[in-house]
Amino acid sequence: MTTDKSLFSELDQHYIRRPQLWLVLITLAYMAVAINFAVQTPAWQAPDEPAHYNYIAHIATEGTLPVLRVGDYDQDYRDHLLRKNFPPELSVAGLRYESYQPPLYYLAGALVYTLSDGNLIALRLFGVALGVGIILLSYYTLSLVFPDKPLVTLGATAFTAFLPMHVSVTASVTNDAFAELLLLAVLAVLLRWTRTQFMQTPVGKSLDSKQLESKQGENPASRYPLLLLGLLLGLGLLTKIYAYAFVPLTLLVIVATIWQQQHTWRNLWVGIRMSLWVLLPALLLGLPWWIRSMQLYGGWDILGLAWHDMVVVGQPRTSEWIDAHGLMPYSERAFRFTFQSFWGIFGWMGVFMDERIYTAMLIFTGVLFLGLLWTMIRLISGKPDTDIDDYQRWVLFFFGLIILAAAAAYIWYNTKFMQHQGRYFFWGLLPISTFVALGWREVMRPLQGIITAFLALVLAVALTVATIVSGGLNKWTLLTIMLIALILLLQPLLFLGTDGYTLRWLPQRFHAFCARPVPSLLRRGIRTAVWMLPFLLLALLDALIPALFIVPQLR
Repeated sequence: MTTDKSLFSELDQHYIRRPQLWLVLITLAYMAVAINFAVQTPAWQAPDEPAHYNYIAHIATEGTLPVLRVGDYDQDYRDHLLRKNFPPELSVAGLRYESYQPPLYYLAGALVYTLSDGNLIALRLFGVALGVGIILLSYYTLSLVFPDKPLVTLGATAFTAFLPMHVSVTASVTNDAFAELLLLAVLAVLLRWTRTQFMQTPVGKSLDSKQLESKQGENPASRYPLLLLGLLLGLGLLTKIYAYAFVPLTLLVIVATIWQQQHTWRNLWVGIRMSLWVLLPALLLGLPWWIRSMQLYGGWDILGLAWHDMVVVGQPRTSEWIDAHGLMPYSERAFRFTFQSFWGIFGWMGVFMDERIYTAMLIFTGVLFLGLLWTMIRLISGKPDTDIDDYQRWVLFFFGLIILAAAAAYIWYNTKFMQHQGRYFFWGLLPISTFVALGWREVMRPLQGIITAFLALVLAVALTVATIVSGGLNKWTLLTIMLIALILLLQPLLFLGTDGYTLRWLPQRFHAFCARPVPSLLRRGIRTAVWMLPFLLLALLDALIPALFIVPQLR
C-alpha cells in the first residue's frame, strides 16, 4: 500500500494540473459575487460606511484632512437612521466619527470620488478591485511557501475569495480592504526574503562570521527587500491602526531568520541591525501623521484613540453591558456573534442568514479543527510521511503568531466596546485561510477521513440520544453531520488506482477496473469535485445572499 505522502504528492501535482487557470476562475467568480454585493446592498448598509464616505468626501471637496470633533458621533441619530433603514430624505453628513483614522485609503478614495462625482457604487467597486488584489497577492504569497502544494495554495485563496463576510467587506466603503492588501504585500516581501535565507542556509548548517557578513550584514543588495518591507509597513501604518501589530511581528521574523542560521550573539546583533532597515523607513513615514495627531488631540495621543473614546459617547461599552446582564450571557453572546459575524452578519450587524447555514458552518469548522489536529500530530510526531518541510513548518508557526496577535487585539478592543465583529480578524485572514486549507486537505486523506467520519457519526448518535431525552430533535443538524460523514467515509474509494493505493477488503477485479482510463478519469473528476465542494458552496451562497437575506431584511 502506498504511503500518504506519495499519495498526496500525486494528488497535489496531478489532478490540480493548471493552478493559474484555477486562480483565474476563482478571481472571476469573486468579481461576479462581489459586484453583486456592491450593487444590491442598499446605500449605507455596511458598518460605518457613511463615516468612511464622509471622510473621503471631505478630502475631495475641501482639499484637507478632516479633524474629529465633539458631535461627530451621535448615537441617537445613528440608531434612528438604522431603524429607518437610511431613508434618502435623512442626511448622513453628520456621521464623521472615522475622521481620526490614518489617511492613505481615503486619499486614494478621494480620486475615485472625484472621477465618479461622489458615486457610492463607484467607491464600493474600488473596494472590489482591492479585493482582486487581495486574492492575487494571497495566491502569490502562498505559492512562495507551498510551491509543491496547490491544494493548500488554491484552497486558501478560494476561502479568502468566497468567505461571505469578507466579500461583503471588500464590496463596501471601508479602509479594511486597503490595509489588508498592504499587509499582504508586507507578508509577500517578508516571506520571499525569508525563503531566500532558508534556501541559502538550510536549517542545521552554520556560517562563519565572514560568510555571514558577506551574505547579510555587509551586502547592500540584501538591504533592498528590507527597505521595501519598511516602506510597505509604513504605508500600512498610514492606513489602519491594526497594521501596528505587524511591526513587532515583522522585526521578530527578521531577527529569528538570521538567528536560525547560527545561534550566536553575533547573529543576534546582525538580525537586530538588519531589522532597523525595516523599522526606520516605517517610522519616518508614520512620523508626520503622529505629530499631527498630537497637535490636534493633545498629549501623546499619536493615534487619536483617547480622543476618539471621548467623542463616541453612547457607544455600547463592555463593562456597562456586563453590569446589566452578567458575565455568562456576555460570554455566550461574544462567542455566538463572533463566530456568526466571521462567516457573515450583514448590514450593521443586523442582517442574519438562515440559522441552518450557521449550523452547517459550525459543523464544517469542527471538521476543519479535526483536520488541523491530524496535521499537528503528524508534525509533532515527526512521521516520515509528513510532507511539510522545515521552512513550511517555520512559516506555519509564524502564521500562528499572527492569528494569536489578531485574537489578542480583538479581545483588547472588546474590553472597552461591544464590538463582536468577526471582520476584525481579517487582517490575519491569510493565515486563517491557510489553516482552513490544511485542515480540509488533511481530512481528504483516506485514513484521516474515515476516522473523522466515525467521530462525526458518534456525534450524530450522541445528539440523537440527547434530543430524544430532552425533545426538539434538530433534523437539519443531524442531516448535515450525516452528509459530511458519508462523504468522508466514501472518499477512500476515489483514491483506488492512485499511485498503487489499494483497499484489501475489495476484490482485485474492482481495483483493476478502477485503474482503467475512463473510470480513472471519472474518479479524478469526482475527487476534484469533493475537494472543491466547500468552496463551491461558499461561492453559491455568496451569489444568493443579497437576494435572499440583505435586500429582503433591509427593504
